[in-house]
Amino acid sequence: MKNASKLLGFLLVLALSLGCKKQTVNLNEEFTLDFNKTATVKMDGENIKIKFNKLVEDSRCPPGANCFWAGQVAVRIELDDESEFILGFHASYPSSIVYKERTIRLLEVKYNKTENFSKENHCSIRLKVE
Repeated sequence: MKNASKLLGFLLVLALSLGCKKQTVNLNEEFTLDFNKTATVKMDGENIKIKFNKLVEDSRCPPGANCFWAGQVAVRIELDDESEFILGFHASYPSSIVYKERTIRLLEVKYNKTENFSKENHCSIRLKVE
């Protein structure tokens, strides 16, 4: 029983450490960022930390539906724990911004399964920093 408790504790610590793994990507590299997760973009000198923290709107046509209008999508990202921006494929928001002389481009907003369409906690975004 004592060994089983130790093994369970070890597995729990291992699972938590893997779940908290920080994502690091290079400049000009496309990457996917899940909801409420953070990635660090490595650059010469100062890095940029990007967190996907809100699905602002998703009025796109759900999978399997026939829609007259394609709809719009917008997400909010936090940069370096200090600035927030909304990016989207949307009439009111740009799909890219300039931050610290680098362009951050939103390439895609998707969900892990079709039945999770428009559920924020199942959402991920694909970005590129140039």
